Amino acid sequence: MRSRYSQEFIDKQQQILLKNKAAIEQDLSSISRYDESSGTYIALQPDFDSGTVEDQADDSAESEIFQQREAQVSDLEKSFSEIKLALKKIDEGNYGRCESTGDWIDEERLKVYPAARTCADDHSQL
Repeated sequence: MRSRYSQEFIDKQQQILLKNKAAIEQDLSSISRYDESSGTYIALQPDFDSGTVEDQADDSAESEIFQQREAQVSDLEKSFSEIKLALKKIDEGNYGRCESTGDWIDEERLKVYPAARTCADDHSQL
């Protein structure tokens, strides 16, 4: 299947995706660790000093920060997966095909969101 996009456009998108992938990997490594057995990232517990008078307040803050980290890790993992899928599609030669309709995704949409999987009108169907 021949792409409707120029090779220059695809190369540029690939570079953007690789840059975004590296940034997400860095973000993930700062707040989580990769668990090989589950294939997922696990949020790291915040590192508070123990033994202070404010232990209960620290525990509450630690719990809140951990919950925020879990949400961040989940969001980053989702973005990471979408970027890896887009890079795979570039390698396979089908980058930019809408997964809902099979039509080509508009270049402007891909410029704004390089990992887009659907046309702007179809994004709610996945």
